Amino acid sequence: MRGFNWGVIGPGNIANTFAKAIKSSKKGKILAVASRSTERAAEFANTYQIEKTYSDYGKMLADPEIDIIYIATPHNFHYQQAKMCLEAGKHVLVEKPCTVNAKQMQTLVELAQRKNLLLQEALWSRFMPCLSKLRQLLNEGIIGDIQYIQSEIGFAFQNREKSRLLKAELAGGSLLDLGIYSITVSQFLLQEHPDKVDAMGQLTDQNVDGHVLANMHYASGRYAQFTCSMLSQTSNTMRIVGTEGYVNLPACFWDTDTASIYRDNKLIQSIDIPHPVNGFEYQIEKSMECIEQNRQCSDLMSHRDSIGVLNVMDNIRKQIGVHFPGSIEAL
Repeated sequence: MRGFNWGVIGPGNIANTFAKAIKSSKKGKILAVASRSTERAAEFANTYQIEKTYSDYGKMLADPEIDIIYIATPHNFHYQQAKMCLEAGKHVLVEKPCTVNAKQMQTLVELAQRKNLLLQEALWSRFMPCLSKLRQLLNEGIIGDIQYIQSEIGFAFQNREKSRLLKAELAGGSLLDLGIYSITVSQFLLQEHPDKVDAMGQLTDQNVDGHVLANMHYASGRYAQFTCSMLSQTSNTMRIVGTEGYVNLPACFWDTDTASIYRDNKLIQSIDIPHPVNGFEYQIEKSMECIEQNRQCSDLMSHRDSIGVLNVMDNIRKQIGVHFPGSIEAL
């Protein structure tokens, strides 16, 4: 069995979750971490017993021992950093959203295909076995024909003055960080992309979306509705409604390892698949499996699906008037 050496760009909160998950892997380990802050890199390396630290991303990408890079920086950096990794010949797992718009994602996909490298969006929900099992049961008609999906996701980030979500220059707002989960889980369960999107939202003084309400209509006649907010605490739940029953995904629905299935308001089946670690382990293992199979992405979160989600978010941002600084949106 081949071993994989990982490099991490951006040793922040989400990278800590990644580092804890990869500890359980039998074929992957973090070999290096890079940060513009030498102190943060050193602290992260010490915490997780990482051999190498870099303050220069280019030098880490030149390290021949590193196979794949995990990008865990704020949204506005993802496109340029992923492009840099691919151009250096490194496979890459990029935190969601992989880019801030669909055109950027399409450019990265074409580059990954030319280079024959993995480009995987780290939308961890899509890799969870609970959701795959649920999709199987939905396909088998356990609640009849799906009619619609409703979800909400929100936290009161205005009380966290330093939150990156409050800043337009970091591609902040509720949609790209939170609403993306409602879009992608609905996409995964319905197995189609919306043909029409209607949205409204409330912008903050920083011109990022504080709240968003969106309706997504699909060619099949089904629809999905969601609310996302970075200014209010919500239930963080999802409900899938069919002609013969419904499914409840509890808080936090994007990190769920359980699902409850009802008919006639009676619980008929539960899915319960606990995470071995914290839920990040699934996307880590799948990324390495894809490299072994010479694939550029997983079917669980394909390039087409990543672009589809970004198309929806581009559409919503246009409707509600969210525009990031030009350099963030550029190719």
